Amino acid sequence: MALRNTLLRRTKYRLFSRLPGAKGLKYGRKLRRLYAPEAQRQFREALAGATGKLCIDLGANMGLYSREMAATADHVYAFEPDPWTVARLRQNLSDLKNVEVVEAAALDRNGEIDLYRTADFEEAPEAQSLSSSVIADKLNIDTSKAIKTRCIDFAEFLQGLDRDVAVIKMDIEGGEVPVLERLLDHPVLSRIGHIFVETHENRIPALAKRTRALRLRTTRMTQPVINMNWI
Repeated sequence: MALRNTLLRRTKYRLFSRLPGAKGLKYGRKLRRLYAPEAQRQFREALAGATGKLCIDLGANMGLYSREMAATADHVYAFEPDPWTVARLRQNLSDLKNVEVVEAAALDRNGEIDLYRTADFEEAPEAQSLSSSVIADKLNIDTSKAIKTRCIDFAEFLQGLDRDVAVIKMDIEGGEVPVLERLLDHPVLSRIGHIFVETHENRIPALAKRTRALRLRTTRMTQPVINMNWI
């Protein structure tokens, strides 16, 4: 009965997610939540096969998933662009010799970019750090609170490693769209095993069309395996 109810909800939410505007985005979010446990299971299965290999955490925040990756991977790159969060990340992972913190935003180009925090960041920085973004159109950030941060062309970064990557976790508050668009057309894609992506079109409606196109494109792929239902 529980399985039947889940299947019915998936069908309902999938249909409603095609509605225009905020209502469709809301049901798209509900649909991704239904698939999130499956994404977590696939993530841990992928990590089980990452022994001695390389993993990358894009949007590492406080390092929860970086630490999980480090338990099996030979080396982990943990990307985080916010200086406040990076300081906590380094502290939280200081006991792990196989994690390298990269203070930068993963994007489709190299250089410098504005990073935006929420209006309430100073009151509760640990909780609010989850929402910081380089996308000015994100609904829950304050563009008056911009700080400069480094950005890295992620496809170029991977190419420079000259090494296969077992697992990438990507939770970068809208940055996933330009990163994936560039990555999917880059030769380095063939060196990646699994990518788990959280999308943010409910907070950045301007990216909804591009996100849908990426979702359609990635469902047809077998190398790498790309799961866009990470939450």
